[in-house]
Amino acid sequence: MALTSCTTKAGTGDTGGDTAPRAGGTLTVALAVEVTTLDPSKGSANAMALVGSSIYDTLMVVPKLGDQPQPNLAKSLTASPDKLTWTMTLPTGVQFSDGTPFNAEAVKFNLERGMAKGSTAAALLSSVKSVEAPDETTVLLRLKEPFASLPYAFAYDGSGTAGYIASPTALKQHGDDYTAHAAGVGPFKLKSWSPGKPVELVRNPNYWNKDRQVYLDQVVIKTIADPQSAYQALQAGDIDLMSTVNPTLMQTAKADSQVNFVQGVGGDQDAVILNLTQPPFDDLRLRQAVSKALNRQEIVDLTTEGFGKPAVSLFPEGNAFHGTAADPGFDLAGAKALVKEYETATGRKPSFSYTCNTIRPATDVIVAQLKAAGFDVKLDALDYSAWVAAFFGKKYQAICWTMAGFLTPDLLPYRFLYSGGDLNTGGFTDATFDARVTAARAESDPAKRKQLWNEADTVLTTQLPWVWTTSAPIGFIWSKRMHSADYDEPSRLRYSVPTFANAWVTN
Repeated sequence: MALTSCTTKAGTGDTGGDTAPRAGGTLTVALAVEVTTLDPSKGSANAMALVGSSIYDTLMVVPKLGDQPQPNLAKSLTASPDKLTWTMTLPTGVQFSDGTPFNAEAVKFNLERGMAKGSTAAALLSSVKSVEAPDETTVLLRLKEPFASLPYAFAYDGSGTAGYIASPTALKQHGDDYTAHAAGVGPFKLKSWSPGKPVELVRNPNYWNKDRQVYLDQVVIKTIADPQSAYQALQAGDIDLMSTVNPTLMQTAKADSQVNFVQGVGGDQDAVILNLTQPPFDDLRLRQAVSKALNRQEIVDLTTEGFGKPAVSLFPEGNAFHGTAADPGFDLAGAKALVKEYETATGRKPSFSYTCNTIRPATDVIVAQLKAAGFDVKLDALDYSAWVAAFFGKKYQAICWTMAGFLTPDLLPYRFLYSGGDLNTGGFTDATFDARVTAARAESDPAKRKQLWNEADTVLTTQLPWVWTTSAPIGFIWSKRMHSADYDEPSRLRYSVPTFANAWVTN
């Protein structure tokens, strides 16, 4: 295998004047979560994606949904016949924004940091045994076992930061204070970062990709946790770009002629993750009862403003891996019977806390449906940061979560659902599932990979560690002064992270 270099909108962004791309100006973007680190081995992909992709770029890239990984900063990535050695070729003459050289040793240094225990990139690189840099432009990756999707790991897909290469000099020199001095080779470079303050980026005059025009002089990124507050700031002209998963706000923006709106096509799906390591969801009957208690169409009708669809399996319609597996459907009588069976067998009421963040519109409907089936449910509504902490700290019995749209199931779903996955906080362990996904990761034939993942999905819809609820629509809203080809072609937009790399502004 060798890889070598080679909508519905409220408006179009046309302000009535000349909207041809032009250089200059400042763009202000709202993010719901504060950027707390820019260290690729420490940051979560979604939290640092907007800034990370701008200051680092990526070794590989997937330009649009459905595309295969293509070389980007790396010139090529080629597998040996046995697929146990991958050879990456790098360009010459590229420098980090701190003036130090980008070369094979720098890539090796970053990948080895990413492979280390505790790194947020470790799961993406779990198949890599060792990294070598025989010369300035060559990196050899020796694998423990074949991994056909390795190129995806170096292109941001919502699940990791392995494709970000930071300056080794800056990492060594600044240590824990690295984020304030982050240096990469991306289209922008860091001007300032400090906790609680907006992040400021400026155009990188030495950007390596001379075929890609970078228009903006500066980008300011503000943390605005409340989506309604962010929208009001956009209407007031205080920001230019935001994303939201709030369906009511999307409907409002879609009808607002003063702003532009487009829905992304990332395939995000909401679910209830059940903690299988403790009662009551260590009992399969109650996991089945949860699935049967959920009237997914009612959730869609009441909470998604027409943007959502019922979700019943890991692979939504339109995904290349979509198959026939499906969670047990709505059956209130069946759910009640399973709850009663559990009570008779154990002598206990099925009581649990449902942990969710305060901005999910479907929470009250889901809780009401579960109570109607006989569950004793206590809602634990947390702010965003506390909710994330509860997930990573495994401090939940049932928690709302989203499976972000993924380019391949070998990465993000693997991390969430494989028994040894770093994001498997619900404690799901199944030998058949592990065997199928391990085989799929090594398989290069697309049809066989799909079959193996479909078999794995059948395990999921039987064992129910995640109970799917609805698709999770993503909306992007931007001002009339901002223009970008990315927002004219939604297949370029994935996840809930807005992009500005190709944007320009008019007065």
